[in-house]
Amino acid sequence: MSPDTHPNAVLTRLLYELAGAGDLPGYLALLADDVVFHIGGDCIVTGEHRGKDAIVRLGELVNEETAGTFRTGLLSVQANDSHAVTLHRWTAERRGERVEMDNFIVCRFERGLVAERWEYVSDQHAHDTFWRR
Repeated sequence: MSPDTHPNAVLTRLLYELAGAGDLPGYLALLADDVVFHIGGDCIVTGEHRGKDAIVRLGELVNEETAGTFRTGLLSVQANDSHAVTLHRWTAERRGERVEMDNFIVCRFERGLVAERWEYVSDQHAHDTFWRR
């Protein structure tokens, strides 16, 4: 089985599709109840977001701060039995600024669900500046 057709790669693509379609119940169904999203840096989205409620709050914050302009496009995904790595491009507008940046994400899976996710940005300074407090 190839890393781009592995079941965890298929699941990861589905996560991006559901997020893009605004299907919050579908997206949350693919996350473990105790999921943790890790976002580095020094800005309003930084931190460890624990549990589905925290993930919902993070999404609401991003949507509110960008007036709904935040978009993510999956560029590639590779996966194995325990992890997936994605490359994606995101765009958004906030406070009169527009950003377009590539990030990669590492997801760890347990029992067919995302248990943990780490986000890495291509330009931490630009990311933090865009999401400044």
